[in-house]
Amino acid sequence: MRSAALLTLLLAGAGPLSAQVPDTLPPDSLRADAVDETARFLAAQEQAVVRVPVMPRLALDGPLPPMSRTVLGRDSLEWATAETLGDLLQRVPGVFLWRGGWIGRPESPNYQGRGAAAVEYVLDGVPYLAVGPDSLSVDPSLFALSLLDRVEIERWPGLLRVYLFTSRHDRLAPRSRIAIASGDRDIARYQGSFERRTQTGPALAIGADVLDAPTGSGASSDFDRTQYWVQGGFVPHEGVGLQYQLMRLEPDRAAFLGGSTGTDTLGAGLTGQRSDVQIRGFWRPWRSGFGPRLDLVWARTSWTGGGVEQEVSQLGAQASWRTPTFSLAASAFRRSDWVTVDLRARAGWAPASGVSASLEVVHHDHPGDRATDWLGGRLGLRLPLGLDVAGSARVGTIIATPAIFSDTAQTLRDFQVMAGWHRRWLDAEVGWSRTSAFQPRGFQPYLRVPTLGPSPATEWLTASVRLSPLSWITLEGWYSDPRTTLPDGLPPTHSLASATLRSKFLRTFPSGIFDLKLQVSMETWGTGVIGRDATGAPITLRGATFFRNYLQMQFGSLSIYFDRVNLRGTRLTHVPGFTIPAFGSTFGVRWEFLN
Repeated sequence: MRSAALLTLLLAGAGPLSAQVPDTLPPDSLRADAVDETARFLAAQEQAVVRVPVMPRLALDGPLPPMSRTVLGRDSLEWATAETLGDLLQRVPGVFLWRGGWIGRPESPNYQGRGAAAVEYVLDGVPYLAVGPDSLSVDPSLFALSLLDRVEIERWPGLLRVYLFTSRHDRLAPRSRIAIASGDRDIARYQGSFERRTQTGPALAIGADVLDAPTGSGASSDFDRTQYWVQGGFVPHEGVGLQYQLMRLEPDRAAFLGGSTGTDTLGAGLTGQRSDVQIRGFWRPWRSGFGPRLDLVWARTSWTGGGVEQEVSQLGAQASWRTPTFSLAASAFRRSDWVTVDLRARAGWAPASGVSASLEVVHHDHPGDRATDWLGGRLGLRLPLGLDVAGSARVGTIIATPAIFSDTAQTLRDFQVMAGWHRRWLDAEVGWSRTSAFQPRGFQPYLRVPTLGPSPATEWLTASVRLSPLSWITLEGWYSDPRTTLPDGLPPTHSLASATLRSKFLRTFPSGIFDLKLQVSMETWGTGVIGRDATGAPITLRGATFFRNYLQMQFGSLSIYFDRVNLRGTRLTHVPGFTIPAFGSTFGVRWEFLN
């Protein structure tokens, strides 16, 4: 009774509910956030599917016969077991990489005994010249793979041509990339990039790759490298565009000290700054990508450091015509040094689904009334049951090292025949090549191997196979051997093999957000001759076997990797004196996202 009376008095004192004083803080009266994150996220998702026009890649492209070229896109670069561009070149049967130690040390590829003339590099359509203290060959270990979007390796008998392409972000949403890595001996690597395009034409891209690799083998071999990339452009539509690009490289490599006393200088140091500037414009009336196209290019390469000051300018144009089955392209460059005139032309034709052919002509003028002239041709046939047959030849004369004014023309008579069988679960190729007699040049960083002996006409046998008995396991490898003679600079019975497990574990992660790769690889070769010493005596390269394992996991756009080399802890080397650390490892994370 007392409780009921008390409740009655309270209700009476409060009066009717409609007469009560309202809450002084009505719902949702707080000030709204200055940034609507949900709206920004949804807007970014919409921009991620909007395509914008980009500069077309500049190359003498077109239909090529099968087994002529290896193409590695951005995804392949991310998942390749490769710390450097040299690791990618090892995918080609017959490439022997002169590893000058571990990460950051020289990696000079020798292909079919051609030494410093074995590989040509082209960066965004412009020949990447060897400048600085080493004017004979380009060291691929200095390239930062994080700043490249695509790598194409084109094979000729006796020559590899490597096309390097920087990024072409084709989405309206900005793209960013962040990576950090570490490893034994306090190795540190930092990577970052940002790319932004608009629908009206302006575009901006910046990127940087910093590597610090203290001494890993030898008494001293410190290395650090900073490379950055700036690109600006205006591409209002698919028919016209203008682009500026700067690639800056700043290496600082200490001399490699080793030998019995630990004070012998085995490898040359490298310190300086290299800049590659390019301004390019293109025009094409057909926006489909076919039809005529004209590209104008001005480029300048400069080097400062190590007591060397160099600058090479080049101005050129490329005209091309492309249809789905035919292409014709011609380029002309005027250069200020070494190759004063560079003329090239290529035609490709695929008249039927099983027939393809290409023809290339190259002419170079060099100082001292010297010239390079060669003609190359390819023919390919696609037969039933997944069989392919292809042949290629290169004939003419070549100045192998134009920077050496005493270098004279050498005759080329190089031929190659290949057969392949390509199925969903099997890719197998076998090839026979014959390269003409050649006097190769050695590689400048290796001071104890100053020269290579003359290479006689040589026949080469190569074979490669890729077997996938199950969707999540792959066995692959290649083998190369000079059959008649043994040229300097690369060993006999050289092979590279790997076993790879890769799965997305779709039963556990049905969205496909997870990816796992585990690979074990082996490189082995027999005893050969790496080169000649100062007296002309041969330097023996002992047969060796190296093992490597690689682990990579991906969660969406976040990747984690672990790489370990020389699992046997062997003291044998790719080049005598340049040891590779036992069980050397690196690890890191990468994150790429659309803002």
